[in-house]
Amino acid sequence: MEPKPHGGPDARRRRPLRGSDFLMRWSQGVWSEHRIAEAINATGRYWAIAYGPSGVAPDQQDLSDEYFDRLAQAEALGIKRPDLLVVRWADLPRAEELVNGLGGPAALQFRHETELRPLLDLAVVGLECENSLWRAERMPAYGKPLKLQRRTGRLGQAKSAVLPTVILKKQDRGPLLAWQDASRIAIHIWQVFFDRAWGISLQEACRLIEEGAIEPTEQVFHAPAAQPRGR
Repeated sequence: MEPKPHGGPDARRRRPLRGSDFLMRWSQGVWSEHRIAEAINATGRYWAIAYGPSGVAPDQQDLSDEYFDRLAQAEALGIKRPDLLVVRWADLPRAEELVNGLGGPAALQFRHETELRPLLDLAVVGLECENSLWRAERMPAYGKPLKLQRRTGRLGQAKSAVLPTVILKKQDRGPLLAWQDASRIAIHIWQVFFDRAWGISLQEACRLIEEGAIEPTEQVFHAPAAQPRGR
């Protein structure tokens, strides 16, 4: 039997398998969003709505593949939105009506924002959620007093210190600022650990970066499948 040419009918039905490292990081991101949403919803004053590209995905494997493909297309267009929108509890019925009218929570991330303006008008803040696999209180430098750092001339910790931090990815900074300016909705960034969570406004984080109070840290991710195998 001759192999079918690349790009034939069967190729359209086959989708690339998602690596375990990708799915693990994606699931961790969703976990952090759910924990923040649960805490907000428990206040009885505010309600969190999944808005970014990872908050809602179908359970069926075939639909999940299609969902991830649509996410990749959205990312290729440079679309970046906060993970959650927070509305006042009193506005929840109207927000749910708008979301359902747009096709449900899973459809929001693929809708143009001109269609979402009525929903955005209800939002009091947008949240970008990050996760960590650490228990914050068990991190080596947790709770240690700050010391004057020669490299910065400021109080802080050694650059190699392992302690809780809030992550703002360099590639996300510009798109998030652009969304904040266009929507006129403030963005806050929340880092979720297993035992604690910390947040900071995007505006304040950018101010600290520009003043040199926050130093960039390069993160390196290793894909297990990419490691050479021993003989």
